Amino acid sequence: MRIEMKRLKGGRILLFVWITLFTSLGSTAQQPPQADAEGSLVKWMTLQEAMEKVKTQPKPIIMDFYTDWCGWCKKMMTTTYANPGLAQYINTNFYPVKFNAETKDTVEYLGQKYGPLGVGQRTTNALAVKLLQNKLMYPTTLFLNSYDKTKNEFGFSMLASGYLDQTKLEPILIFSLENVFRNSSYDDFKVEFDRAFYDTSTNSKMKLVKWKKPTEVLSKEGVSKKKTLVFIHTDWCNACKVMYRTSFEDTLTKKLLQDDFELVDFNPEITDTIIYKGQSYFNPRSPQMPFHQLAMALTKNNFVLPTLVIMDESKNILDAIPFYLNPHILSDIATYYGNDIFKTKSWNDFMKERKSDKAN
Repeated sequence: MRIEMKRLKGGRILLFVWITLFTSLGSTAQQPPQADAEGSLVKWMTLQEAMEKVKTQPKPIIMDFYTDWCGWCKKMMTTTYANPGLAQYINTNFYPVKFNAETKDTVEYLGQKYGPLGVGQRTTNALAVKLLQNKLMYPTTLFLNSYDKTKNEFGFSMLASGYLDQTKLEPILIFSLENVFRNSSYDDFKVEFDRAFYDTSTNSKMKLVKWKKPTEVLSKEGVSKKKTLVFIHTDWCNACKVMYRTSFEDTLTKKLLQDDFELVDFNPEITDTIIYKGQSYFNPRSPQMPFHQLAMALTKNNFVLPTLVIMDESKNILDAIPFYLNPHILSDIATYYGNDIFKTKSWNDFMKERKSDKAN
């Protein structure tokens, strides 16, 4: 029985060369972009340009709604979007769109055309009303991801109203780009993001989690006393960092994991040769495949960062769960597999009962 989370269709590899965020998430050594007339370092494009690009080379869209009279809109251009690290991160990983909510132009979006709703200098464009869900506050930032060509729609949409400084924008960018939204609400992720990067006690708590190397566990033959949990992640995956620093050190989850699992810290960029199930796996370190062969095998070539692989006592794969998991979900997973509930009950039935127990 497998846990069914929301997954990307197909087996394509997510290879984002992420530039880590300024300050808490590092800085970039790339050539900084040049500021535009408003002081922004973000390379803004039209909505039409972004939609043409997203159909051939998928990326999330970040859409800034502004008006000519909005002072905080201008402020955001000269502060948040003038941050070199943040701007480079957006330019590399998003299609940034700047949209005047009072434009007189007729704009096409997902096959529909939208124009001004009235006459006069300050009349709102119908597209702004639609995408802002009738909440006309400026600036407002819209984040879109998971464009589906067949349905001609975005699977993910999130609005953030008001002025956003760097500390407010950082976690939303990661939430949108790294598919955190598939398994977590933004509010839950924001709590863990702050714990991961701003809580000074996190480092000491992390040391209590007993991680082992892949060669120590996966190369062992025979039956173990415990199941195995393999956490596949990299140093440049920001959602991985949050999960590594908070989900596993949560008090309740940590006890569940230590009682029932051996924890394997697997960075797929390592070059060690690993023998698993009698077969040798290595990292070819080629431009086409920079990751370890075993990481691909454990995820059945549906390689996503991060991924949690659960194995039974004989190192047989029970499940491979992609994307970020917060402490609450990880606790549920540890209980479901650690207590062998998966042998007699589906994940959906287990979660229904668990939610019912928590409610009572």
